[in-house]
Amino acid sequence: MSSLASVLALGGCGWLGRADETSKPDGILLHGYVSVAGAAAGATGTPCQAPATVPDITAGGSVKVADADGHVIAATDLAGGVLSADGTGFDCNFAFELRNISGSRDSYLILVGDRPAARFATKDLREGKPAVIPVSPSTARSSSPSPAPSLRASSSPS
Repeated sequence: MSSLASVLALGGCGWLGRADETSKPDGILLHGYVSVAGAAAGATGTPCQAPATVPDITAGGSVKVADADGHVIAATDLAGGVLSADGTGFDCNFAFELRNISGSRDSYLILVGDRPAARFATKDLREGKPAVIPVSPSTARSSSPSPAPSLRASSSPS
């Protein structure tokens, strides 16, 4: 294959333009949502907004994905909120998705709004588990999200 053909082939698979990558990306899908507790009651599955006490989580809000050293490697936006019930009240969930994230790292940091970074293991993300970032209206923005069962965010180093 000629040099030009090689460059064109690599460009078509998403390899070109990826800074600081040492191996060809394996294209994992990183998806998840920010789950804001304390949403107003309503029909599940309908549009919602986070409570006024959580102004940094909104449709179109920034989601950044960083490596373990905090270097941002990808970004996207939050989708519109969708109402869900959790048995104790209502949550407003804001989804996000990034395709073709390299699986060469052990973990990723996800930064949403003014919240601290949440760490997720690549192994779990590769298996299709969503990255869920819980937010409570009573939680100050400077504190870490609470860890919970399944693939919830864990606190990251400051």
